[in-house]
Amino acid sequence: MAKLFARVFGQYGLILLDPSAADVHRIAAPIFVDALRRSEELDKKLLARGKELESAGYHQQVKVTESSTLLFSLETGVRLPIKRTNGKLMVGKEPVSAADLEKRISQAPEKFSANVLLRPVMQDFLLPTLCYVGGPAEVAYFAQCEVVYKTLLGRVTPIVPRCSATLVEEHQQKILQKLSLTLLDVFQDPEIVRKLIAAKVMPADLNKRFDEAAAQLESTLRSITEPLEKFDPTLADAAKRSASKMRYQLKRLRDRTAAAELRRDEVVGRKAAELSTVLFPNKNLQEREIAGASFLARHGIDLIGKLHDVLQTSCPGHQIVNL
Repeated sequence: MAKLFARVFGQYGLILLDPSAADVHRIAAPIFVDALRRSEELDKKLLARGKELESAGYHQQVKVTESSTLLFSLETGVRLPIKRTNGKLMVGKEPVSAADLEKRISQAPEKFSANVLLRPVMQDFLLPTLCYVGGPAEVAYFAQCEVVYKTLLGRVTPIVPRCSATLVEEHQQKILQKLSLTLLDVFQDPEIVRKLIAAKVMPADLNKRFDEAAAQLESTLRSITEPLEKFDPTLADAAKRSASKMRYQLKRLRDRTAAAELRRDEVVGRKAAELSTVLFPNKNLQEREIAGASFLARHGIDLIGKLHDVLQTSCPGHQIVNL
């Protein structure tokens, strides 16, 4: 993996650091000790922050309890959380004094590791960071670990959202163009996309007749409901409900006709499936489901240079890149 990333991103000055290296842990030992000594203080601050997030309508990325600490200890190959129980520190089921744990950290720091809330703080302690570029899931952790930053480092690293984009290959571009669809049309449930495409591939004459029928229905409903409301206002709601049912039935018939047309045309059905699978896989953004390596395999290493040139780092929104 390191060789792959070095080859792909080496020209942009990427530096790879193995976080499990013993030397790295020796440098990070002061953070481990400080997090241990201030574990109760950190716990209280994290619990308070958790309540603030929930009262604001958000959820906690990491569930913090009154016994939590931010450290793990590697014991006989098993990574065990260090907890506080009844005022005592515990490594798994083994009670350990604070002094003994600090001694263990000093002698073998590589046997200790940070949990997800301490990890970015440890990272920025090792490599002072101008800003942290991350996706939505990564950035969400910072709402909690901000208090850890302030407590242990006295500062908080600024957050910058990473670029978000969907890559549209030439084949999908042709399908979208042929069917007069936009990417937003595809960003829906696959069944809705199928119906949308089905409606577009229905015979033009049949589509026209449905349009005419819908227009005629609206005209007829207006000619009935308006005088009916004047004749007896109590019938207005009944008229609205009846009108809604008629519109629904006409739309349902149109959808079923379109679906039948789609079933008859397997090629169009495959195109609909391709658009959903590639551009909105599992009802999720492409970047969350499809590995970037698959695009490199098809387009080569030069793809990185193109993305580097066309993606706008100042754009906080979702971008579209046509390949």
